[in-house]
Amino acid sequence: MLTGKMTSGRKLRFALKFAKTTALKRPRLVNLEVTKFCNAKCDFCDYWHTKVSPSLDDYVEVIRKINPLVVSITGGEPLLRKDLTRLIRRIHENMFFVYIGMITNGSLLTVAKARELWDAGLDQLSISMNHLGEAHDRERGIPGLFDHVSKLIARLPAAGLDNVHLNVVIMEDNLKVIPQIVGRAHEWGVKVSFSAYTSLKTGNSDHLVSRERMRKLEDLVEELKDLKRRLKNIVSSTYYLDRVPAYFRNGGVEGCRAGQKFIQVTPDGYLKACSEMPATQRYTDYKRWKYRQQCTNCWYGCRGESQVPVTMERVRELLL
Repeated sequence: MLTGKMTSGRKLRFALKFAKTTALKRPRLVNLEVTKFCNAKCDFCDYWHTKVSPSLDDYVEVIRKINPLVVSITGGEPLLRKDLTRLIRRIHENMFFVYIGMITNGSLLTVAKARELWDAGLDQLSISMNHLGEAHDRERGIPGLFDHVSKLIARLPAAGLDNVHLNVVIMEDNLKVIPQIVGRAHEWGVKVSFSAYTSLKTGNSDHLVSRERMRKLEDLVEELKDLKRRLKNIVSSTYYLDRVPAYFRNGGVEGCRAGQKFIQVTPDGYLKACSEMPATQRYTDYKRWKYRQQCTNCWYGCRGESQVPVTMERVRELLL
């Protein structure tokens, strides 16, 4: 799982749980929103307009009920939860195996806080970054953000965090700068994972890759696959990257397995097949979605990577 925390014992527990999850057709991934509040003001997300965000004080029973391989802690901005360290520790200590990641804009993160979360059980720290320099600040609506996170990220590996990612959304605006972000990540000693932009959250289609830029996008994907081989810091699968141009060209990808391969949990414990669908169950009443979703309008990383065919190459990527 790309971190020294994956000891031989944890790898064995992962293998056993992976086999059980596959056999029982249970979700591999839970996206766990711990708050809808956010201190950024991105134009492709509306969470920063949130005025009220009911939430649970503990998520152990939620995670036990679904029993996934991976829990990705998201928001809003998860670091706005003052009890985040306790929430992570509780999940880590009460599961046979679970791999815990977190996605943050990084504005509230310090080296000390990152280490605290790591010691509590965090396995992967992802910091969102779609641009470099002031363009990053403008996108997030947080002056000085890039300067803060760039200095911070460079210090995290030396602090013992050996699995830090930049989480990059592929969109019309940043096709040119994405290889530079990968290069900067390599200099910092961290990894990169990708997701594809969708207008589902706000209806803002300005960031969708246009047909006029499709050749540029195809060339970018080939460049990213080359960088993946050479720099070895891109963790997105080739399966996922290969389908990004078709997603933007066709306006979607068929065969969504939301609710089957992955699930979204709201801060107050309700379940959605994915983040853009309505809540239909309370976690206490969880029943696996038996039908495939008809929506085709995203190619989120959480969707694509949870549907990657199981091959020996992919298993090696996950375990080594």
